[in-house]
Amino acid sequence: MRVAEAITMQSGQGPVGETEGSNGSNADPAGFARLKRELTEAKQALETLYSALDNVDSGLLILDRDLRAIYSNPVLHVMFRANSTEEIRTERPRYADMLGAAAKAVAVNLDDYVERRLAWVRSGDPRPMDLTMADGTTLRCHLAVLPGGGRMLIYSNVTDIVRNAQELERLATTDGMTGVYNRRHFMTLANREWARARHHGWPVSFLMIDIDYFKSINDGFGHQVGDDVIVHLANLARGCKREYDILARIGGEEFALLMPETDMQQARSVAERLRREVAANAMVVASRPVSATVSIGVATSTPAMHEVSDLVTAADRALYDAKHAGRNRVICRVQRECAPSVAVFHSDPLFEQAGIGVEDDCSRTHPAPRLPESGHLTAPSSPASTAG
Repeated sequence: MRVAEAITMQSGQGPVGETEGSNGSNADPAGFARLKRELTEAKQALETLYSALDNVDSGLLILDRDLRAIYSNPVLHVMFRANSTEEIRTERPRYADMLGAAAKAVAVNLDDYVERRLAWVRSGDPRPMDLTMADGTTLRCHLAVLPGGGRMLIYSNVTDIVRNAQELERLATTDGMTGVYNRRHFMTLANREWARARHHGWPVSFLMIDIDYFKSINDGFGHQVGDDVIVHLANLARGCKREYDILARIGGEEFALLMPETDMQQARSVAERLRREVAANAMVVASRPVSATVSIGVATSTPAMHEVSDLVTAADRALYDAKHAGRNRVICRVQRECAPSVAVFHSDPLFEQAGIGVEDDCSRTHPAPRLPESGHLTAPSSPASTAG
C-alpha cells in the first residue's frame, strides 16, 4: 500500500472515502499494523537518504514547488554561512529569504543577485551558473527540476578550475615578458573596436611605438638589460593610456596602442607624452643609467579606410617616417582623398618634433619637414629630398 493511502487511512478514511465504523466494524488491525510498519520504514529510508546527502562534498539544497527549502546539507551551510541544516528542516524558509541571509558571503549586488537567482530557479534552466563569493572562491550551481515541481540545487567549489581557465586564457592572450596583450589577441580586440567605431561613427586612433637603437642597447648592455628596457617601456605606456585603451607588444621591441573614440589631436598628445616619459626616465642598471628613446607613428581612422589593417598600415608608415626623420619623435599620418602636399610641424622646446604627414589616395607620402641645426623650419622641396 502506498504511503499516501496509508496517511489517508490513518486519518480515519478508507480508500473509497468511507469513515471508520460506517459499516458497523472497526478498521482491520492487521492492515493498520502494516501501514504503521510502512510509515516507519519510509521514515527510516528518508533519514538514510538525508544521512547520505549530508556526507556529499557538494552543497545541496532541495526546494518544494513553492520554493521553500525542505533540505540542505552541512556543506551548504559552510559555503554560505547562513541557515543551518536544522533550521531548514524545521522552519522551511523561503528561498528568497535564504538568498538575503546569505548575501554577506556573496560578492554581488544584493537586489540584482536575488532577482536573477529567483528567475533562474523558477525557469528550471539546466545550464550552470557561477557565483563569486566574497572570499574569492567560485561556486558553480547546477539546477535540477524534481517531480512535482520542486528544485534541487547542487553547489560545487570550482575555484581551481576557474583559476586554471583564467590562467590559460592569460597565457594565450598576454605577452609573457611584459604582461600586456600579445599580437594575436590585440588584433582580435582591435577588430572588435573597429567594428564598434564604424557602427557609431566614432574615430579610432592607433599608435605604433618602437624603441630606438634597441640593437645597440642589447649589444652594449646585454640581452637581460634589453629585456628590462622592454618591460620599462610597457610600464610607462600603461601609465600614459586610459583604462579602455588597448596596449600590446606586437614585436620584439615594438608596441601598439589602440585608442577608441580618439581623434588625431588627442592621440598625438598621448604619443608625445609617452615619448617624453621614456626620454626622461632612464633605467638604472648597476648604478649606471640606461637611456632609451622611442619613435611613434600615429594614425586615425578615416572614411577611406575599410578595415583595421588599413589603420595599422598608416601608423606603420608614420613610424617609418619617424625613424628616417631622426628618431625620438612622433609622426602623425592622415590619409585623405586627393590630399594636397602639406605638412604640419609641431615643435617642442625640450624634445624633438612631432609632425604630421599626409597621404593621398595614390599612396604618395609627404613626410613632415625636419628641423635643421639652425633651428629654422625648412619644408622639403620633394619627397625624394627627405628619403632616409
